[in-house]
Amino acid sequence: MNKITSSDRQQHTHYVEYPMRWVQLGLFLFALLSNIMFGFSLSPIVKEMSIIYDVDSRYLQFLTISFTVFSVIMIIPGNIINEKYGIRISIMIGCILTFIGSVSAMLINVSFWFFFLGQLSSLIGFPFRLISASKFVANWFYPEKRILIMVIIALCFNASSGIAIKIPLIILGDYDIKDIHTQAEIDEGRRLMQNLMIFLFGLMVLLCIPPIFFFKSKAPTPPSFTASDQCIRVDYRKAGIIVAKNFDFMYLTIGFAFILGTITLFTLQMEYLIKPFDYTLMDQSNLVLVGVIAGLIGDICVGTAIKKLKSFKLVLRICNALVTVLFAILIIAIHVNKTFFFIMYFLVCGCSAIMALTFEFSCELCFPMSENTTIAMLGLFGNLINFLQGLPEILILKGDNKFCSTVTMVLMFCLIAGANYFTMNVDENLKRQKKDFQEDDEAEKRENAISMLEQSILN
Repeated sequence: MNKITSSDRQQHTHYVEYPMRWVQLGLFLFALLSNIMFGFSLSPIVKEMSIIYDVDSRYLQFLTISFTVFSVIMIIPGNIINEKYGIRISIMIGCILTFIGSVSAMLINVSFWFFFLGQLSSLIGFPFRLISASKFVANWFYPEKRILIMVIIALCFNASSGIAIKIPLIILGDYDIKDIHTQAEIDEGRRLMQNLMIFLFGLMVLLCIPPIFFFKSKAPTPPSFTASDQCIRVDYRKAGIIVAKNFDFMYLTIGFAFILGTITLFTLQMEYLIKPFDYTLMDQSNLVLVGVIAGLIGDICVGTAIKKLKSFKLVLRICNALVTVLFAILIIAIHVNKTFFFIMYFLVCGCSAIMALTFEFSCELCFPMSENTTIAMLGLFGNLINFLQGLPEILILKGDNKFCSTVTMVLMFCLIAGANYFTMNVDENLKRQKKDFQEDDEAEKRENAISMLEQSILN
């Protein structure tokens, strides 16, 4: 097993980091968060919306997991645009689609399907931004800082996911509507939904517009050899064949989907999972907050662990093992009491914070394939698995049956347990990092040789 190495030099003499990188990081986060804040806001109010607008809740349940479908469909076109035109164009496309979606969603009381189309528009733009994360980090930051910046991105991702789910719960307040309801309750629900869409539109103005105009794909000069034009990358059109033959990457992808994908689907389907156990919207809101805090702490711990243990694989295996044990206890906890369940959910979310780790690990395994293409392939196969595992969960969940909720959670546990086998078989081959340090050392040797030659000529 290879270990993560770190440069002994306090300063890079051959490559430069620019102060504007932090501004660009902020703009990238705005672009990423805009999609999450708009797209994930539906999940906690699926049942309420289905009653208010008289639509089958299955459509809405499908919409909450359809980001996996559109990731599979759009991730290849997104990668082609990334590779041919740079990540700036991808960021612009993603932000424009989300902004258009927020405008369409404001017409929800004209027709529910305006909202539905608005959500689809945003979902189509999601892959364009997500697959750009590792490439953006490589284009602006030194190699030894990549995992730190990816942890920051993961922190913001987790925080925004939680906030996005909590926003509708705050705006709806204590509003509750039953299957048997009055027209006054329908009218009040429509008013609250309109307020929610207007609020989300204002948020999209703040998050989407700045990246469209000010985001830049890369720094004036590269911060490392592997981010430079001199680094020859494998043609993206051959990527599918390459990753299909890379068993380490495929094992990592399946493990990623079974852990993070399953926990994400649990959060998005939370209303249907916990409602049969007498959990209210307020309980759900508090549970989301608990998950956000746990995710933030988990991201920090994962980043610190990688730095201390100097191994992606070891940290990944520890996280997966912990999530497996804790999720088994979580299934028991939901049948016991709320306090126990809240504690276990906190621990599960904390230990499943592995997005930054997996993104960077996959880029190391697939070098010299570009970061864009690597994450695109990770998203393609990972989200395809997520969608396939989400379908039976939607069919099983009823929202009013403890047995169905328990069966769904047991199915999720089986997937999480299976992830341990796949991550155990990944070989930690850090190709990209070795190339960066090798080129840095060779450049220093060349400069020293030139300096000695000049000195000998002068003498």
